[in-house]
Formats: sequence, structure tokens, C-alpha cells
Amino acid sequence: MTGGQTKNPRPGTWRRRIETLSLVGVFCLTAGIVFWMALVHTVHEGTQTVPDLRGRSIDQAEHLLHDRSLAMRLAQPGVFDAKIPAGAIAQQEPRAGFHVKSGAVVTVHLSLGGERVIVPDVAGESLQGAAGILEQVGLKPGRRVQIDGGAEGNSVLATDPPAGTAVPPSAPIDLLYNQTPYHRLWIMPNLIAEPLGRVRAFFSRHRFRLGQVHQVPYPGIPSGEVVRQYPPAGSPLSTSDIITVWVVQ
Repeated sequence: MTGGQTKNPRPGTWRRRIETLSLVGVFCLTAGIVFWMALVHTVHEGTQTVPDLRGRSIDQAEHLLHDRSLAMRLAQPGVFDAKIPAGAIAQQEPRAGFHVKSGAVVTVHLSLGGERVIVPDVAGESLQGAAGILEQVGLKPGRRVQIDGGAEGNSVLATDPPAGTAVPPSAPIDLLYNQTPYHRLWIMPNLIAEPLGRVRAFFSRHRFRLGQVHQVPYPGIPSGEVVRQYPPAGSPLSTSDIITVWVVQ
């Protein structure tokens, strides 16, 4: 060094330094690769890769796992999966591609197919009430088939599909309902010579309508006994009919 100036290294010296650094880099990279491969080999030694079991039957899955020295456990309940047929494997744990030790257990869940809703029993409900119940469970009213005289009131008689059937969500449920109530008929009993008090109790108990009670003189017959009636004995009688009797004063 003279006159305050720094002497630059020779070109050959820089070349040797670069070559040395390159050799060191290549050595380190090679050592890292060798170490990684040895580590992977050590980790995976004695392990098996879990196969993809989705969509396979139980028998197919068991054979496939047996060939890899793995076991299978069927878990409950199943799962809804519209893409996997009912009865085939829909889920597995560990997932496909995962490395496990020989003899490990793979847990599977079977597909229940697409999601299902149970049709509720709406018999006896009004049309509006039945529609509300169906909507609460994720279904909707379908066609409405009307009949007359099939029940005592305006009510649903049956559904199609029937109650208890499993159907897809939002499926339409057809309703058979009665529009005009039927009139149940009885035979008018014979009231002649019966006391008025017993007649009143009988009709009240059976919810018949006893209308006018006419008081009439009738010598020789005890007071309060029925001597005439309408409708006559043996006539058809419904709960809407009005019954009239004549009794002794």
C-alpha cells in the first residue's frame, strides 16, 4: 500500500473465492436433500398410505384396507350425502393420502343418500293447519283432493306419501281433505209414556236438540209424561234436528 491507495485483489483471487462459495453452496444443498430424504424414509418406514374409500361398499373397503394391513371401523350414525349412493362410504378418518402405521384403524361413515324428512301425521287438521305443520318440517303442500261427507268436519283425511314416509326436503305432500261434513243419523226413540225429566236427560247426554215442550191436559195420565212426539218413533234423527214433545200438564 503506497500513497494512501488500497491495492485491489487480483482477478484470479476473486475467481477462486466465487468457486469456493459455489462448492460450499452445492455441498449444503446436496446435504439438505440427503437429510430430507433420510428423514422422510425414517418417518414413513413401517407406514401405509390411507386409500380413498369414498363411494366404495363395505366389502370393497375392507379388502382394500386388508391389503395394506389396515383395519376398518364402521361409525354410526350415517351421513346425508346426495353425491354418494346410500349404503356406500361417504366419509373417512384419516383422510385419503394420510400416512398411518400398519394396523391402524380407518373410521368410516356410510351415506344415507340425500337428506330426508319424515312426513308428519296431519290427519284431523284443517287445511291451513296441515300446511303450517308441513312447512315447519321443510315440506310443502302439494295437490289438494276434495271429497264430501267423509268426516264430521272440514279436515284432512290422509296424505300422499303417507305419514311416516321419508321424503326429500321441500317435497310436495298431497292432501286428501273433507269439505262438507257428513250427518250421522240415528233412529228416533219412542218417547210415549216417558217422564219429561228422563227425556231431557237422555237428549242432553247424547247432544240432541230438544225444542218446544207443549203442556196439554190428558185425564187419567200422570202429569209430566210424554203423550206425543215429533219426529215420530223410528224416524231418521240427526243432531241438527229439533225435537218437539207434548206432555201432560
